Amino acid sequence: MNRLSQIFGAAIIIAIAVVFIVQFRPSTGPVQSAGNTCAVEVRGSCISSIDFNASKNLLAMRSPDENRLRAMGYRRLTAEGLYERWLLNEDAKRLGITVSDDELTSELVAGRVHVSLPADKIRQVGYALSLREDLTRYLDVRNRQTKKFDNKQYEKQIRNITKMSPTDFRDYQRKELIAARMRELIRARVRVGENEAFEQFSREKSTRTLAYVRFDRRFYSDLIVDTSEKAIQAWADNNKEELDKAWEGRKAQYQPECRVARVLRVEVRPEEAEQGPEAGKAAAKARIEGAVQRLKKGESFADVARSASDDPSAARGGELGCVAKGRLSKPVEDKLFEMKAGDVSDLIETEDGFHVIKLEQIAKDAEAEKIGRQEAARELYIAHESERLAAEAAKQVLAAAAGGKSLEDALAAYMAQLTPAKAKEKEGAAAPGAKAGGAAKQDGNKDAGAKEGGEAGEARAPYTIVTHPNRPTVETSLPFNVSGSPIADARDSTEAARIAFQLDKPGDLPKDVVALANGYAVIQLKEKTSASQEQWDKDREFYTSAMRAAKQNDALIGYVRRLKSTIGSEVKYDQNLLKESKPAEDGSGEPPLPLEDEGE
Repeated sequence: MNRLSQIFGAAIIIAIAVVFIVQFRPSTGPVQSAGNTCAVEVRGSCISSIDFNASKNLLAMRSPDENRLRAMGYRRLTAEGLYERWLLNEDAKRLGITVSDDELTSELVAGRVHVSLPADKIRQVGYALSLREDLTRYLDVRNRQTKKFDNKQYEKQIRNITKMSPTDFRDYQRKELIAARMRELIRARVRVGENEAFEQFSREKSTRTLAYVRFDRRFYSDLIVDTSEKAIQAWADNNKEELDKAWEGRKAQYQPECRVARVLRVEVRPEEAEQGPEAGKAAAKARIEGAVQRLKKGESFADVARSASDDPSAARGGELGCVAKGRLSKPVEDKLFEMKAGDVSDLIETEDGFHVIKLEQIAKDAEAEKIGRQEAARELYIAHESERLAAEAAKQVLAAAAGGKSLEDALAAYMAQLTPAKAKEKEGAAAPGAKAGGAAKQDGNKDAGAKEGGEAGEARAPYTIVTHPNRPTVETSLPFNVSGSPIADARDSTEAARIAFQLDKPGDLPKDVVALANGYAVIQLKEKTSASQEQWDKDREFYTSAMRAAKQNDALIGYVRRLKSTIGSEVKYDQNLLKESKPAEDGSGEPPLPLEDEGE
């Protein structure tokens, strides 16, 4: 009885297929033949605009938002997908891979249609377009009452969506199905062994935690580098070629005229802004007015700028260097270039706060060049010297830790012997932040003349070795895996992780320091965890499957890339077809697709 049922069922399927094929005879006639052009040409072969439009519409079925599709560049994706389909079909001929009429009919009777996308976009773009990874769409080809295949419903679907005749659609889908078979064959050759999967799983799930110390160039340039004129000139004399080259690149910034100026800038603080725009601005204005009162009482502009300015130039006493036009905000620049040497401006309001500027000198020609070269020498010298000091500090602490000291003790010993070079340079003069006639303390406390309570325009204590925001301290990273970035500003984002995974046990140190964007770091392994067997047993199937899918995708991308280089490098696209339509808001976008008939 079971054998008889199987024979009877097979006969029904064959009968449906025969009727299906007969009804798709060429006499049906194409729906859209006029204006057929080559959307893509590869080595003399033509991929028609009819195929292009059919693929474009099938890809867009689940994404009616024309603007989103345009942003994805889906017309080019369509054309590139058809180009790769041609490559796979050509290679299928070499391998003898074909699709029989029965196999094709079985797909179409099920309402399953195939499309193509570029191999390297299948996972990302396919997901965005609600496509399965096998690049299939489902059309509702069933009768609404009987729920069985209905040829009229099928023809309605393909005519409305692809604008093709059943005959043309069948030929189009044969090429797509062959390309799909090729993709399956390429993917099927990929194997992922359990040992390989576990090794990768262990690498990704094992973590490390670091203790580390940053040695930041900004700390050294602000406090440790000797910036006396004697030190800068000695460097300039020994590095004349580098200085000359730097000056040639900066000459236009200083000539024919530049203006030596200082600035005092006060911006609206976040806590002030919370009270509202007007209240925030009023608070900033009160603070700069307090600073101006200090100027009127006789304090130097440089000292007031050091202690009260929010500008990055505050550490240099508000010094902007010799400024040419085009380097400052327009309100500040306009005021600066109408002033005379020695003038101090009134309050200048800008979008980010309030400014007061002092014009110290108007330099022209040879004088401008002299100042420009001095500034270039100073900047280059500080950059070189802070780099050297940061590197030497990191290596010194690393050596001490490798010799048996804890990282904390090694750093403490190094910091204890540091002396602020700028304190020596200004010995006998008012230090940054001090009131006129009084010396600033070096321990980070308030100046003797400073008021308590943070009143407007008050002097702030200058940065010291203890208070500098970039001073070296021992920090601890979050746990990370082998591809992580434990130190955010490392020059090579994964270098610290790579080095850490080479260390054997907590407390181990590498042989060298890690380069940072602004200096160097000493790292030490603090904690080590490995992936557990229990975790692997739980995630084995999912992880192995995901790893296999990723490797299969890589294999397909590589295979298509080789085909492009060997049999399909001569490709030409119809640029008119690739142009995206105008935004839908102006009524000129493409008409919506008949989504209401699609089913699963």
